[in-house]
Amino acid sequence: MKRCLGRTPWQTIKLRLAMTTAVMVVLGLISCSVTTRLVSEAIVQPSRKGVGAVAPDDMTSRTFVLPDLTEIHTWEARPAGRPKAAVLVLHGVSDSKASQVESLRFLARCGILAMAPDFRAHGDSGGQFATYGHLEKNDLTLLRRALENEFPGIHVGLWGTSYGGAVALQSMAIDDDFDFAIIESTFADLRDLARRQVTMRTTLPVSGLGPYFINEAGKLASFDPGEIAPERAIENIKAPVLHLHGEADELIPIDQGERIARRSKGADYRFVPIARGTHYNLRSGDPEVYDHEVTGFLHRVIPGSP
Repeated sequence: MKRCLGRTPWQTIKLRLAMTTAVMVVLGLISCSVTTRLVSEAIVQPSRKGVGAVAPDDMTSRTFVLPDLTEIHTWEARPAGRPKAAVLVLHGVSDSKASQVESLRFLARCGILAMAPDFRAHGDSGGQFATYGHLEKNDLTLLRRALENEFPGIHVGLWGTSYGGAVALQSMAIDDDFDFAIIESTFADLRDLARRQVTMRTTLPVSGLGPYFINEAGKLASFDPGEIAPERAIENIKAPVLHLHGEADELIPIDQGERIARRSKGADYRFVPIARGTHYNLRSGDPEVYDHEVTGFLHRVIPGSP
């Protein structure tokens, strides 16, 4: 009698389990790949706000074309007569110049020319990717030169919040022709912030996911996230800096700001914690202290201020 060469039931079960496992692994890998791509794109292609917004009647719109043909769109508020100084007002990630209207008006009332650009990949500006300062720091130098060409000898400062603060510090570290800066609620190190963002949202041992996604985002946008470290940038800044951070910051904990403060070597650097200040409402935490620090700083660093 011929022996049956077919599979036994157990062999069939094992084969089907192996096939199912293989399919699950493949699907898992596809899922991980898709997730990585989506998260990475969200990091360097943040949702755009303020697209198509119309400049208020007391402001003007300007567009600058950078050497790589990227268009940077700005709003500008000017005082009557020659400005005492110029300040570039810099928004946070996934924000736009449209959120900076009150700051622009405040500076213009102080006799300062105030310009708010949309960063690359934000608002109405061009650019495919946000690079957290890798490209943006050089963009600020080009805007500074444009202002100085229009008003020779003018002092140019930066006022950056969160993402904008990180870009401002990196720009000042390579361009000592910026005369002063106000920095609010920014981070010390991009990879470390990514790690903290994950651990703040889960108790699971997955803190490595933050740096992993940041690294993948860097590959997508062709920059090294390890270079994005405002706490290292501050070491090279000699110009006056007023640095404010909310003690109740729910997005970027104040210890990130304290890390930057510890590494500053500038004789005219000042770190001011704002009691009850949050990430999105820094001033409201303690308006009296905030206003006193900001106005006092501007009066001190701008020539001709009372």
